[in-house]
Order: sequence, then structure tokens, then C-alpha cells
Amino acid sequence: METAFFQFETVAELGSIRKASEKLHISPSSVSRQIQKLEYAYGTELLVRQSQGVRLTPAGELVLRFVKGRNKELQRLRAEIDALKNLESGHVIIYTVEGMIGGLLPRALARFGRDHPNITYQVLVAGTDGVMRAVAEDRCDIGISFQPFPRDEIDTLVSLRQPVMAVMSRHHPLAGRRELDLTEIRHQPVGLPDQSFGIRQLVDHVVRSEQLALKIRLETNSIDMMRQFALQDMGIVFLPAFSFERELESGELIGVPITSSTLSQSTTQVCKRAEIELSPAAGRLVEYIRKVADEFVGVA
Repeated sequence: METAFFQFETVAELGSIRKASEKLHISPSSVSRQIQKLEYAYGTELLVRQSQGVRLTPAGELVLRFVKGRNKELQRLRAEIDALKNLESGHVIIYTVEGMIGGLLPRALARFGRDHPNITYQVLVAGTDGVMRAVAEDRCDIGISFQPFPRDEIDTLVSLRQPVMAVMSRHHPLAGRRELDLTEIRHQPVGLPDQSFGIRQLVDHVVRSEQLALKIRLETNSIDMMRQFALQDMGIVFLPAFSFERELESGELIGVPITSSTLSQSTTQVCKRAEIELSPAAGRLVEYIRKVADEFVGVA
């Protein structure tokens, strides 16, 4: 069944028996036989054949979920064995919000990589909601999310204090202010991330509670686009310091604190699935993230 499970997963991911056969370098008929073997074993269809490929039946969705879950358990088994070899090898999957790749996460990975050169890692970027779904669905070892809503199935490992600031070009007329109230910003053009981002959810909450309306000129799913919006002096964006660390250090962008208790107390959280223990490699990486963050800003 091992071969059948593996080929079924490949077909499900690619949505085509032909594409799966090309990837696996075997004939389409061989792949079909393995699918039929599974369908015979479970007494039901797992795939619906269509002119443009295949789609999973409800039973097929269950089998795919089982296969992916088993693969994850095998990865954990390998990780635990790796721990017995003093972390000489291993693999860590990380889902993170985009802002964390501006400085902190790469620095943590660089130090981690120097000390553990044979451990590999995969970094996937998503909005806050996407990161939390990946953690809840056990698609990663750790998730790094900005101001997520609490979920019973997710544990917070580290909480990093990251106040949301008004970020602007050094040439902006408000760049010299020590702090700003949102009422002073409401007539300025602003750039915001879309609703999948924790930053947007937080700003929207504060704006509603204070009964304000912002002059939104840019809406985007890219933190880098927000940085460029501010760098080109097109207006103000709302970001925590980790998200524009390089531009802050160079003086190209200015971050002005906002007089809002909600925005000033926001956090980025390193999370894991609640009932699942971290692999030794993932646990060690969390320690590095904590240390690097602690050098930059206080840990909440």
C-alpha cells in the first residue's frame, strides 16, 4: 500500500494522472492501477475522472488527509531519531507572516544554520489567518503570526512585543513627530494590507472603536509594497518595527509611535499545534528566534 498511497498523493496534488506519471517517470496505466488498488481496498471511488484531470471524492479527501498526516508523523519520527544524533540533521517547516522575513527570521536562521549546518528548513509566507490555519492543520512545525485571534488548538511559544507604528518617508511632514494620534493621520493618504493580515484587522478594530475613517489609497497583500508606498513618499503605512528593520536602520523610513493602547501593545506570536510536541530541531530554532528578538525588542 505504500506505493499506492504515494502515487495517490501525487495525483491528488497535481490533479492529473498524466501529470503524476510524468513526475514519477512511470506510465499512466501503472498509476491508475495503484489508484484502483486503493479503491478496491476501501470499496469506493476515490477519484472522479474528468476531461481536464481528476478531482477527489469525499472518500478521496479522507484518504489524502490520512496520507498527509502519516507523512507528518514519519517526519517527526525521523526528527526524534535525528535528535539522538545531536541535531546533525533534520528539517523544519515554518509558516510566517511576510513582515518577519524583513530581518528577524533570516538572522535567526543564519545563526541557527551556522550552529546546525545539516538541518534544512522550508519557509512559507502567508497572512495571519493563513499562518494560523497551517498550524491548526498541522502543515508546519511552527507558525509566526501577527496579533492572531486565540485558538484552543494552538499554543503560543513566544510572544514578541511589536507596537504598530505610523511609518513614512523621512521627507514626510509628520516624520519629525515624537508620536501621533490616529485623528492626525485620518486626512493623510494611507496604505493598508488586506483583511487576511493581522495588522489590517487590528487597525480596522481601532478605527471602528474610535469612529474614524482613514483615507485609504493603497490596499495590498504585500508588506514590501507597503514599504515601497512609504519609501516613495506616497503616504503613511502601519507596520511593526520588524517589518521595516533595514529601512529604519538606514533612516530611509521613520516609525512614529501611535497613541493607541491597542496598537502599542500588539505582538507577534510563535505558535505550534497544541497537542503535538515540537521536534528537537524546531524547538531549538524557536530558542534562536527568541534570542534574536530579545536583542531587538523586549519579549512580552
